[in-house]
Amino acid sequence: MAEDVAPQEDLTEEGGARTLHLKVLRKQWQVVAVQLIATLALLWLYLQMGDTFGSCSPQHVDDSGDSLWCPALDHTLTLQGFENMMRGESGDSDWNLPLPDFLTGVGNEGPGRYYVPLLLCGLIAAGWVFLNFQTPQLRRQVYLGVLIGLILFLAGRMLLGWFWGMLSHWDLYWPFSVVPDRNHAVTLVYPLTVYSQVFLLAIYFVPVWTGLMGIWGLSRRMIGWSLGTVLVYLGLYALLSFESVMVYFDIGLSPLASQIGSATELGGLVSPDIWPLLLMALLMLIYSESGFAGIRHLEYAFRLPESCKKDPEYVNQFDNMLNGHLVHTVGIFFTVALCTMLALKFDDLLLDLVSLFGGSQWSGQVQESLELRLTYGKVISGMLFLIFVAGLRFVVPWQRITGFMESYIPKLNLSRD
Repeated sequence: MAEDVAPQEDLTEEGGARTLHLKVLRKQWQVVAVQLIATLALLWLYLQMGDTFGSCSPQHVDDSGDSLWCPALDHTLTLQGFENMMRGESGDSDWNLPLPDFLTGVGNEGPGRYYVPLLLCGLIAAGWVFLNFQTPQLRRQVYLGVLIGLILFLAGRMLLGWFWGMLSHWDLYWPFSVVPDRNHAVTLVYPLTVYSQVFLLAIYFVPVWTGLMGIWGLSRRMIGWSLGTVLVYLGLYALLSFESVMVYFDIGLSPLASQIGSATELGGLVSPDIWPLLLMALLMLIYSESGFAGIRHLEYAFRLPESCKKDPEYVNQFDNMLNGHLVHTVGIFFTVALCTMLALKFDDLLLDLVSLFGGSQWSGQVQESLELRLTYGKVISGMLFLIFVAGLRFVVPWQRITGFMESYIPKLNLSRD
């Protein structure tokens, strides 16, 4: 869809009247706000995942007490392991990776490990998006130039040294030799190490750079790749950190709490063990909805006939649609978060209600029920909460409430001079 913006460059505002052409809409504050919401949700989601799944188990150490590698969401662990492997292969204890630590986050603790790589992902995504809005001929030239540059960085030094060596020795030989003066293949180590380091960073940050490209480049496929990699990693982490699996196949991941503790967060609504998972689920929903919504709204405007794109009624309708989406994004997701916390807290509410019946045998059996106090209790309470909410539709006049809200919430005036 991004490639279709360029042909509409001459179809912008005429005489101060707003139109629904993509070149105008991409600068509209509601569209930019939706994209910014998706971007912030994506970055926050990745940082929260790093905080929750970015460390190994404290017991995962070697005989000397040093931490071992594990497939946690921490790229610095893999880079340090790669550096230690290269030191062992080269026999040089002072050997370091080519890219400096401040670019990769090695040596930092906590969220500081991700800040600079996230910034680099943003710059790369911005360059890719800007290039996609150029002419196809210019894009091909840039792609060809980047490819040639990568090849020259990899083999240029080796080829120059090899040709100069054959001229200086006046002899033909292969660039691979046990003689140090004729072993020009050793110059490949540095560029290959740089490429390996960049590849490892790209693998760990796939959800970020693909998501940013999808949000700002209007690509559903990229956003799908971003969400897919997040879900795959969460599924693998949950599987490999499961207690029954770790008994036979322990790779050092830090397992999540098997039982849910008491609710102390947000005024006693949610447990500290549940809050990070709930936050990640909400951020993933916000990112998915806002990312796809920006593309969906612009695609709707793009498919309108040319006469409709200049019609003030369609312009106002499009503005109202964007305003409604922004309001629903804030209101509905806060409501969903509150309902989820209440559903997780519903088992405690059931026990409190049962305790009001005094010392009857039935109330004592319910209060001592292991099912309600363990993880099964959360599932049972969630199902009961859903039944309770479904029953409210027959008691609460939702149509009158929604009609009141739609009538008395002022509409945003988006008319521009």
